[in-house]
Amino acid sequence: MVEKLITSNQFKLLYDLAEDYVFFMRKTGDTFVYQYVNKKSNEIFEECPLGRTLEQCLDEFSYKTIIENYNRAIHMKKSVFYQDHFSLCNESYVNETTAIPIFEDGIEYILATTREVSRTQEMKDATYILESYKKGINDAALVAMTNKDGIIEMVNNVFLATSYFEEHELIGRTFRMIDSNYHDASFFEDMWNTIKSGNIWRGQIRNRTKNGSFYWVNANIVPIKNENGDIDKYLTIQFDITEKNRVLGELRNIERTFELITDYSNDLIAITDEEGYVLYSSPSHESVLHYDKEELLGTYYFQLASDENFDLSNDDSIPNVHENKVFRTELLMKSKHQDIIWTDTSVTTVQRDVDGEQEKWYVIVSREITEKKALEERLIHMAYHDSLTGLCNRRSLHDSVSRNIESVSDSYPNFALIYIDGDDFKLVNDQFGHDVGDQFLFKFGECMQKAVDYEHTIYRVGGDEFIMIVEQIDDYVNGISNKVEKAIMDLRNELQIGWMINDHLFTPTSSIGISVYPNDGKTVDELVDRADQALYTAKSYGKNNYIYSSVLTR
Repeated sequence: MVEKLITSNQFKLLYDLAEDYVFFMRKTGDTFVYQYVNKKSNEIFEECPLGRTLEQCLDEFSYKTIIENYNRAIHMKKSVFYQDHFSLCNESYVNETTAIPIFEDGIEYILATTREVSRTQEMKDATYILESYKKGINDAALVAMTNKDGIIEMVNNVFLATSYFEEHELIGRTFRMIDSNYHDASFFEDMWNTIKSGNIWRGQIRNRTKNGSFYWVNANIVPIKNENGDIDKYLTIQFDITEKNRVLGELRNIERTFELITDYSNDLIAITDEEGYVLYSSPSHESVLHYDKEELLGTYYFQLASDENFDLSNDDSIPNVHENKVFRTELLMKSKHQDIIWTDTSVTTVQRDVDGEQEKWYVIVSREITEKKALEERLIHMAYHDSLTGLCNRRSLHDSVSRNIESVSDSYPNFALIYIDGDDFKLVNDQFGHDVGDQFLFKFGECMQKAVDYEHTIYRVGGDEFIMIVEQIDDYVNGISNKVEKAIMDLRNELQIGWMINDHLFTPTSSIGISVYPNDGKTVDELVDRADQALYTAKSYGKNNYIYSSVLTR
């Protein structure tokens, strides 16, 4: 039954050059059986998987994960994208898989494309394969001449080579010598009526070779008239279309398979000409971007890109693609309603020689990764920010100080690191509990930002320890900076106003140590250490004090 959908040869034509792992699976009972795998996939199996179930080829964890996602795709009747981690042939893999359900004659299939995340290989699109495997049609003519009664008088070498007959075996005989008994009497009756009336007959004929095999020709029979206007001979010009018919049959099956795949795929697949104007767009453009196919045909495809600098004609915008290489990028795209989505987009150049001239197309495949991008941004934010206060954390501090060191100039030769430690914060936890303590720390951070009007960046580096960076200082004289003094005074005034938590007013104080680049240190660790020492000295003087590190060295 699977042969009706796609043959082994068709599958190989489509996917054996793909750099991803491609599996064609048939659902059998509660599991799935390997029908075909591409050449790349053979690398990961210890023995041929064809005809075997997932359970027979994979460990329990892996096949249960795969079966769950395959069934989900079949139930939802649309493609499913998932990631998994499994071991195979003593190697560990982290993969991204797209499972596309296909339904044919009551049987459920899955076409799964898997790529290793570590290598992130370019996704190979079925449209590209379709174009790459189109084969030329044999245009060599088979020529024969007969008299008005259909007796063969002349045949050319191509006719002889195709039919496997010798010339002497055909001359003086009729075309019955190559009759395959495929066409009925009415077929030839119509042909003779046409040519006897002086008209050219055109049609396809199945002929038989001398060894009994069959071949198809596109035949043109031209009546040749003598000087009296009477038909004297018939010129037969035939083009062998046996390979053409086979290829067209293959292409029809491939096109049908391609349509089945794209109809259930959420990937945005487009083919454009050399200038980027749309020749084909997949149905997913309607479901994802809300564009009808007719709206995009003939339009410039990258008008959908939010980045107006993304231009096929610009070598700098899309590097490599003009050298027939695959270009891949994360691209913002706009829907018809101006909604913005993130996509993982690849642009592949397809070229071929047509009658001595180079023709070029672009195959563009985009997969929506909006949720993935949002997750990445959340993870980055979590990596560089404190989860309680939302302030930048110690890791972010190191990056920021390093950037400040690189950006000092003659106009602004200094920046300050202000180490802030709340006075008696422990008493808040002891007296009111940790929930109130957490709220207190959040309010303390909020208060500091408000005090400096968000002009300076504040970092939480410990339980009740904070650091403020005051950048671009040009007034550091005799160990004091007015810009630093103002920041400290603004902070003190805001803390004195305080805040309410559970009907209780908090007006805390803080102890502060200050280090200045480059006088007190030229590295992140040196500046933090010198500010910490100054803070320790300030606390020894009592609450609500601050001191510059430069004082300690005098």
